[in-house]
Amino acid sequence: MAGGRAWVVAMMLVTAAAQAVDLPSAESQAKMLDLMEQRALYREAVDWEVVRNDIARAHGDPARVRSLLDAAIQRSSKGHGRWVSAGTPQVPAQRNAVPGAGTAAGRGGLPATLDRRIGWVAVDRFSPTVASSPAEQARQSVQRAVDLQRRVRDADSSPRCGWIVDLRSNSGGNMWPMLLGVEPLLRIPGDGIQVLGMLRGAGPNVPWESHDGTLMVKGRPMLGFGQAGYRLREPGAPVAVLLGERTASSGEATALAFRGRPDSRSFGAATAGFATSNSSIRLPDGTLFLLTDTLMADRNGVGDGGPIVPDQITDGDAATLAAAQRWLLSQPGCVAQAKAVPRAG
Repeated sequence: MAGGRAWVVAMMLVTAAAQAVDLPSAESQAKMLDLMEQRALYREAVDWEVVRNDIARAHGDPARVRSLLDAAIQRSSKGHGRWVSAGTPQVPAQRNAVPGAGTAAGRGGLPATLDRRIGWVAVDRFSPTVASSPAEQARQSVQRAVDLQRRVRDADSSPRCGWIVDLRSNSGGNMWPMLLGVEPLLRIPGDGIQVLGMLRGAGPNVPWESHDGTLMVKGRPMLGFGQAGYRLREPGAPVAVLLGERTASSGEATALAFRGRPDSRSFGAATAGFATSNSSIRLPDGTLFLLTDTLMADRNGVGDGGPIVPDQITDGDAATLAAAQRWLLSQPGCVAQAKAVPRAG
């Protein structure tokens, strides 16, 4: 009798362990495997017949099935794609914290060593809540872009001869609010429609276009305000972009949007190397699959999906900020502004 009770307890423990493993439904697993085999950017790195056979043999062992699926996702995306279960906790969106170890804070939370002629905006990771409705996700994304443009506008309240865009803490998320938020700094004087970057896949390159307050791909709006965005007091002012090893995914997309923009230069360390694009696909069981299926490129079509190496490599936060400032202050606008304003003493 005692042995029977032990067997029942053991079976209950096994069942509980299986239930504790987040796993897509069988139908969703099949859909994920088909999508990866047909569209994943690095699909040739996986033997899909072997993966399917291994998963079939692991039937009844949820942990093993999950491990095999995760391995296939990792190999076919080089670590960028993932399956998002209903219970996956959301990474909180950071609120434009100014990173930089050892950098003393000065006016308004900005680095104390920042020259007053230079504008500053930090763009950190952002993802809308996965469990919310598409309309609510869109609302959150627009609000994020509004918040970023407000920061640009507030920083532009006095003459700026140059700008610093800090992407060192931007580990990714949704790139469209980031791009729309810094659109005033990305745009150069000229036509209303401007290419900010591109997606590279099997076919022709697909541009990301700025339509002055709306971002579009293939004529389809990705995110917009419904009206023109903020315009800088000095349109086209030089921009220094700060990069680091934590800059990843959509953070790298934002970095690429500045690469190729006239009067822009990047500083810091090479990025994480996830400069690829994920398609968000809702699976039959309601969970989300992030399928890595295209490379990201700059406005000139240059991009290989790997780490983005800054124009000037610097060692440490203080050195990165100092190098960016030196470059900005050497540009014609800042030189002219320095000559026009008499210094006290």
